[in-house]
Amino acid sequence: MTTATQTAMSFSFTARLSALVETAGMLSVAAIVALCLNAML
Repeated sequence: MTTATQTAMSFSFTARLSALVETAGMLSVAAIVALCLNAML
């Protein structure tokens, strides 16, 4: 395996990972907001 291929693979993996983390973060924020609204109502 060449260094360029390795770098490209690790970069795509990192990009996918950060996208997953971003999605999970937005979902957890939405869940917390929903819980707060439920508690207030």
